[in-house]
Amino acid sequence: MCVVGVDGCRGGWLAVALKGGMATARVFAHFAELLSAYPDATAFAVDMPIGLWESGRARARPCDLCARRRLGKRAACVFTPPTRVMLSATAYAPLRGQGLSVQAYRLIPRIRELDRLLTPELQERVWESHPELSFAAMTGAPIAYPKRTQQGQATRRHALLHALPLEDSHLDALWQSCRQAGAGYDDLVDACALAWSAWRHTMNQSELCIGEPAHDEHGLLMAIRF
Repeated sequence: MCVVGVDGCRGGWLAVALKGGMATARVFAHFAELLSAYPDATAFAVDMPIGLWESGRARARPCDLCARRRLGKRAACVFTPPTRVMLSATAYAPLRGQGLSVQAYRLIPRIRELDRLLTPELQERVWESHPELSFAAMTGAPIAYPKRTQQGQATRRHALLHALPLEDSHLDALWQSCRQAGAGYDDLVDACALAWSAWRHTMNQSELCIGEPAHDEHGLLMAIRF
């Protein structure tokens, strides 16, 4: 069995695959290449919005509101995604007054790439997840420290080493294998957590943040699984 956790990074898409009790990490320029590289994967957990409002101001989806409630004081980790109409934007200025954050604007190329590729059928294997929800499920509560702080990194690393078939040296080796391809250490940690959620899903243990409406106008499910 193969499952994959995917996080957007500077180099494209960072994939952490779990198969046969081993973990590997690789950066892909395009998501379609990533899918082709793991033809036998049963689940792809992706930290990127899937299923969007069609137009209007940027606003939270029902699944975003559910995720924020679960994360409590860490709710700000769940950003408001752009609408599908906003995916054609080439500058931030016109979107500033429509409620879109700079952080969300910078992710538009990744969101657009995924939105063009996904179908309701493909979404049965490729679904939206969120690393902070993964860590909360892994440890029993949301991690209080931001991921780029020393305490935040140490807490997340400790959680991963207890949840995955990883040792300190293996996690460091994964980092060395992908850092030159445009992945940050926090990207690797997040992708590992997402891979854990993908594995958890195959064991029928995953949870779902969802609301009404559950689908967007293209039939894509608006849900965050972890």
